[in-house]
Amino acid sequence: MLQRIPDRVDPWRLAEQEETLEGHLKLGSLPRLAPLLANADGEAAFVLTFGKDVRRRLVITLNVGAELILECQRCLEDMVLKVDSTVRLTPVRGLQEAEQLPEELDPIMLGEGEYLVIARLIEDELLLGIPSSPRHEQQNCNRQKSVKAHELPEAEPKEDNPFAILAGLQTGENDN
Repeated sequence: MLQRIPDRVDPWRLAEQEETLEGHLKLGSLPRLAPLLANADGEAAFVLTFGKDVRRRLVITLNVGAELILECQRCLEDMVLKVDSTVRLTPVRGLQEAEQLPEELDPIMLGEGEYLVIARLIEDELLLGIPSSPRHEQQNCNRQKSVKAHELPEAEPKEDNPFAILAGLQTGENDN
């Protein structure tokens, strides 16, 4: 296992050596993810394992975990979304090659000899873990609690309602 995690790596060389990389990335350092967060403090923990499968394909296994603080789209309060994801990737050169992969492998566009940018890979996986409209569970949402606390009692009808005649016309009570 490497002591210092480089920004980018040669996945083919690491697969030959069956290397494992472990580390943490600050959420605020991920340029596409940070603006989506209500609070970009915190870190994502990751483990990258490089190897080959029985068909001698390069396989990268990524485990990533983080607690993302997002804005609930229902109550607009902060919420914590726990992301704990494991994905098995294999480099492909095009769509045709990607379509031929077995279901348990996800394609990653990466040419022979091309370096893998670790932060981008981890950021991609975290972005995939965020729902399009993040919300608390309904019973835990602050909006649901505040709506129930502020519900008004049902108003009693007033006797001098100016629209009472119209209501009578609709029901046929004011037939002359």
